[in-house]
Amino acid sequence: MKIHYISPFSISKNIGGAINSAIQQLNPDPKDWIVHLDQDAFWLLPDSKKQLEEILSNTNYDLLGPVTNRLAQRYQLAYGMFDQFDIREHVKYAKRLQEANYSVIQSTPNILAAFCICFRVSLWEKIKFVENSLQFDSQFSITAKKMGFKAGILLGIYVYHNYRILSDNPTQDISHLI
Repeated sequence: MKIHYISPFSISKNIGGAINSAIQQLNPDPKDWIVHLDQDAFWLLPDSKKQLEEILSNTNYDLLGPVTNRLAQRYQLAYGMFDQFDIREHVKYAKRLQEANYSVIQSTPNILAAFCICFRVSLWEKIKFVENSLQFDSQFSITAKKMGFKAGILLGIYVYHNYRILSDNPTQDISHLI
């Protein structure tokens, strides 16, 4: 099993298509994992990928997402961090989560946002990302769950997300997607 990290880009803003294309170029094995990270997201701790790889190599989940500071959906949010702009506070929070919940996964009935999403290649082979859709990540998660794939939130991993940081209405602003 290999873990492939991707961060594709599409000038036409076809993010689902860019993810699919990046995975196809890898020619991965069905047992492999894909970790997709948005252009405006980053790992806060130097050993977060080691932690993630340990979890992915031993989990029965198919679709996973970490905790973050900024998203429209509240269930993946780190409490009190949405409007915290001191990066040192985010690193401290990430360390606390890592220490308290290193390999803890919380099952979720909700969709997982694609700012950072981890999934088995065998799942992607059955469900590709919808192309030319603003809801490519929602559609992927919803379809996966309808097909019986198991989704969860990585409670010990925190990935920082700029998420419309300069917007006056960040939870509703979709200008970066259109």
